[in-house]
Amino acid sequence: MTRIKTYILNMKILIMLSVLPFLLTACIHTNKKSGQEQQRTYSQPTNIATNLHRISELTPEQQSAFNALNELQISTDEMNRLYSTFAGIVQACYPPDTSLTISQSELLIAMNKFVTSNCKNLTVKKRYELTTTAVLAQEQYTLLICLDNLSNVDYENGAPTTGTWIIASVLGLRDVIIVW
Repeated sequence: MTRIKTYILNMKILIMLSVLPFLLTACIHTNKKSGQEQQRTYSQPTNIATNLHRISELTPEQQSAFNALNELQISTDEMNRLYSTFAGIVQACYPPDTSLTISQSELLIAMNKFVTSNCKNLTVKKRYELTTTAVLAQEQYTLLICLDNLSNVDYENGAPTTGTWIIASVLGLRDVIIVW
């Protein structure tokens, strides 16, 4: 009986010793990345976190703006054309090609253009109500634009409605992404 116990104990030790190098290798993983992975690592833009500490509770107007954005997100004809993420996370198209500040009225014009093309299941009246409410969260918005390597982009009439827009850190709570 003691031989069997000794045999089992020796087998357990042998198994542990054979697994130990694999565990050590996994735990000592280096932080070195390949060149391709290093190209995808970006620092967050410094203007993203400007509102993070100012918002403690949303006003009814701000909550209505978020509710309107939520409804627009689920009303697009194609998924992932308008969506929100947590504020300040690195988005797929970082670093952006351009960063600028736009007003509520400029955002309203762009949102109306977007929903006219991408929310056809909503009535014209409902589209207008939602966009008019959605832009009321802030006075101005930081807009990050990723143009997907487009070379001849015109900014004379405002931000181009192409590529991907990231409306950064809306009330410090979410980034709103629009894929034109």
